[in-house]
Amino acid sequence: MALAACGESPAAPAGGGPDSLTVLPRSLSPGEQRAVRGGSHFAFDLLKAVDQGARGNVLLSPLSVSFALGLTMNGSAGTTQAQMQQVLGWGAAPRAEINAAYRDLMTLLPQLDSGNVTVQIANGIWVRRPNVPDTGFVSDARVFFGAPVQSLATPSLMYDSVNAWGARATRNMIPRVLEGTPSDDLMMVLGNTVYFAGTWRERFDPARTAPRPFTLENGTVVPVPMMSRVGGAPTVYLGGADRLPPLVATELPYGNSAYSMLVLMPMVGSAGDVVQRLDTALYGQISRAVATGETRGEVVLPKFTLTASRALSSALSAMGMSRAFSDQAEFPRLFPSVATKIGFVQHAVAVTVEERGTRAAAVTAVGIVPVSMPAGVVVNRPFIFLIRERLTGAILFAGVVRDPRPPQ
Repeated sequence: MALAACGESPAAPAGGGPDSLTVLPRSLSPGEQRAVRGGSHFAFDLLKAVDQGARGNVLLSPLSVSFALGLTMNGSAGTTQAQMQQVLGWGAAPRAEINAAYRDLMTLLPQLDSGNVTVQIANGIWVRRPNVPDTGFVSDARVFFGAPVQSLATPSLMYDSVNAWGARATRNMIPRVLEGTPSDDLMMVLGNTVYFAGTWRERFDPARTAPRPFTLENGTVVPVPMMSRVGGAPTVYLGGADRLPPLVATELPYGNSAYSMLVLMPMVGSAGDVVQRLDTALYGQISRAVATGETRGEVVLPKFTLTASRALSSALSAMGMSRAFSDQAEFPRLFPSVATKIGFVQHAVAVTVEERGTRAAAVTAVGIVPVSMPAGVVVNRPFIFLIRERLTGAILFAGVVRDPRPPQ
């Protein structure tokens, strides 16, 4: 999705600042183009699934979730792989193309506007001893995802290692992604981190930040610290005659404009109404409109910090990849001799928006457990028994037990 935005970046606003990046340093490969389209599709579907019925703030990193699940999908096969590819926006693309696109995005995204914007993506795998993952899966994870493999003795040590790794990779914005006590059957954790730090192309003056009214969706007006600056931002008014309720769309670029924050504010209705209408076609329409929008004279934006931690298993199952979480899951490339499934997908995110710019970080952890053993047999009703010789079928004893209590 970030790459799609790069091609829509507006020209440099009046008032100076760094040079505006208007084209990518190279053409995207067909696989990367598919990754951008599919990634946007996945982002909106995930946002809809998580925001459905939500009353509070919602915060996600679709890119982090996609990388973590893409790494996990590399161990899948059959219906499980087909469902995961469909949900992640890959369709029927071959595994080699998907892996190459993830690898190339990991290389390209941090290079765009590296002097003004920091983007860091990392992946990792933690395995519980004495389990040994499939060598082909490990090789692909290292080559295409840069994911090292650590072997640890207990699930608790795995949790501790994942949390420490995530804290380092996010510069302590996400101190912990995995909370509580891990299940005893945890065999593997696959993780991804995304870290973003960008300075506004036109920064806000801290001296202008002051409380201003903010209207909540229930109509209550509350004071909120608001940043403001002159210098404008491309802004358009959309909706009414099309599928959207009337809304204001504005874009605030970072650095050389390769990265930006696109803000959509409905004038009537709720933000959730807009979320449920968003898709890749509408996103493209809004992006094109904003790119040619009129530059307004003042920008006023709340100064805020958000954090969120949520389990995504239910949302992902509802989106169409339920098999990966079931006892019918097919992950033959994770462990050669053990049938496994996804036990959890835990996602933690943090973002800080202030006068200088934006810092955001995410950690996604995918836990792998063995499929459930068949339910044990509890003989707690009257029953028949036959004592037999199995090969011939000869029955030596037969009985019906209706009351197994010892005789008085």
